[in-house]
Amino acid sequence: MRGSILLVLAFALIVSSCNYDKENPVSKNGEGKVFFKLNRQEVPNSVALVKLTLTRTGHQTIHAELDLMNDTTAEVTVSGLLEGVWHIKVDAYNLNNTILFTGEADVSVISDQITEVNITLTQVSSGIGGVRIIVHWPVLPDRNFPFQEYTLNPVLVPVQYQYGVYAENPVVIHDVSKYRMYYALVGVAAESKIYYAESINGYTWTSPISTPLINPDPNPSAWDHGGVLPGAAIIKDGTWYLYYQGYNTPFGQWHTGLATSTDGITWTKKPQPVLSAGLGWERQIVPTSIIGKNGLYYLYYTGVNSGTYQIGVATSTDLINWTKHPQNPVMTPGLTWEGTKTSMATVVDEGDSLAMVYAATSNSIHYFGMATSVDGVNWNKYEKPVFSNKATDWAKKWIDYPKMIRTGNTLRVYFSGNEDKPGSVVAMAIWHRE
Repeated sequence: MRGSILLVLAFALIVSSCNYDKENPVSKNGEGKVFFKLNRQEVPNSVALVKLTLTRTGHQTIHAELDLMNDTTAEVTVSGLLEGVWHIKVDAYNLNNTILFTGEADVSVISDQITEVNITLTQVSSGIGGVRIIVHWPVLPDRNFPFQEYTLNPVLVPVQYQYGVYAENPVVIHDVSKYRMYYALVGVAAESKIYYAESINGYTWTSPISTPLINPDPNPSAWDHGGVLPGAAIIKDGTWYLYYQGYNTPFGQWHTGLATSTDGITWTKKPQPVLSAGLGWERQIVPTSIIGKNGLYYLYYTGVNSGTYQIGVATSTDLINWTKHPQNPVMTPGLTWEGTKTSMATVVDEGDSLAMVYAATSNSIHYFGMATSVDGVNWNKYEKPVFSNKATDWAKKWIDYPKMIRTGNTLRVYFSGNEDKPGSVVAMAIWHRE
């Protein structure tokens, strides 16, 4: 709201001499003064204080004020003004120190002359405000999924974790005495290395070794010079087999390498990939899960090309020489919540069948889906997802890289997740089946 009050010279601004000699309004030194007076009867009741500011280029700013609550005269004199043009600003305040009225003008201090100046004060505030209350209700996690978030997530925050570092691709394996986890730490430059953690119960994890177990090849021309990430692990006859994703550059092809160990700590890499990327849907491949069934081993992998993620499988009898299945890809996106992504398959043996959990993304919502199979090649999907980032209290931004293990009739899925900053840590979701 705007209005104006003409506090004419009853807000009298009178330029006069320093010695009050009306016959000689300017002193011998060329200095004058401003006499400022208010007619109290014309001042709104809401005004408690009036401030006067005089400015001039090259001169010190001069301030004066009238306290209408305590000053009975309602007038003030400003002295020491050199002859010339001054800019005057008048602000009227209420008791809350809010400006209610304001106005300004230029006034000339002229030799041998008294000048009257009218300043129109414009209302800038009524002194009365309001409060607008907006209620933001918290977005509660969606608990309508078979898998439920572990209440003490995250289960692993690596000691090397920092802003912009991603803990990805957790691979969990149980070797009778303990659970072991192999995971990648991926930095800003996309270089990744494989690290290690262990647990007695699969819930509480420690990192007894702070340095990586497996590093990229230092040779710039090597196929895995750019980075290595764990994908799948299995133990056979006392030998550990760890299949990993490797690349020379993250923008080129990704292949699958193999490292072996006798203790799960010290690893020896084979010099060349055991499963190579191809053309079309599998221009880049990521190993994600391995399982043995009836003397045959199934290595599941994700094929990536142009933003589409599909699942393939290769088979082997010796864990070294692999043959891609002719029906590949064995799973492609098709359900509405899958978007263009069915990836990161993780498979467990259910006795007479196999169970798979996989990752999908649609409209920036991240899901885990589930499927079953009796032959490891032909899969029947659940129509609805079994978990989502919307089901978590902390990983609200994204979830990915699921790895499933089975303990009795309970399924645990370890995954990477992120809330609201660059970087990720490892968490867990659990399905206690009847």
